[in-house]
Amino acid sequence: MAKKLKGKEWYTILAPKFFDGKVLGETPVGDPETAKNRVLTVSAMNLINDPSKYYFKFSFKVSEIKDNKLYTEFHRIECLRDYISRLIRHGVLRIDNNLVLNTKDGYKIRVKTVTIVSKKAKKEVEIALRKFVDKKLEEIIVSGTIEDFVKKVLNDSLKKSIVNEGNKIYPIHNFVIRKVERIYSSRSEDFKALENQESSQNQRD
Repeated sequence: MAKKLKGKEWYTILAPKFFDGKVLGETPVGDPETAKNRVLTVSAMNLINDPSKYYFKFSFKVSEIKDNKLYTEFHRIECLRDYISRLIRHGVLRIDNNLVLNTKDGYKIRVKTVTIVSKKAKKEVEIALRKFVDKKLEEIIVSGTIEDFVKKVLNDSLKKSIVNEGNKIYPIHNFVIRKVERIYSSRSEDFKALENQESSQNQRD
């Protein structure tokens, strides 16, 4: 049983619904409002009980507080730098993509990826692959929810789709989601703050 702290109560931190509201841990809280927007980072290995995904870290932000429970929403996925470094061997070319897109359920996210091919690839191949990855990510992200996208990252269906189709342009050695970061969601405080900022700007203009 958790030790009681003076002036504080223990709150259970829960993952988003698409992770079945899994318990992420407990934390002592004095004023519940101070827990709002708190960010918790966990290993994907522990989150989904899959040791093969040890290289992913997930961050969740507290969005709601109720009945001694802290409910969270998706905030970030990040791939360990050491994992990517091991893939960048001598004789390979690293192609980075960085784009901002909106999911169907109102999340604006920044996605950073790494595509790895032979160093022998010509400049036109690099340009073609970068354009292909941008187009494929946009196609997948804008047509689905944040849950759909995260599941495709974790079950490797996104990676397989990009590698299989990209191979028609040039053989791909590997493809990695380096980072997925929420800029805001239409249900979050971030979005409300952005709306207020834009409203104030419009009034000044």
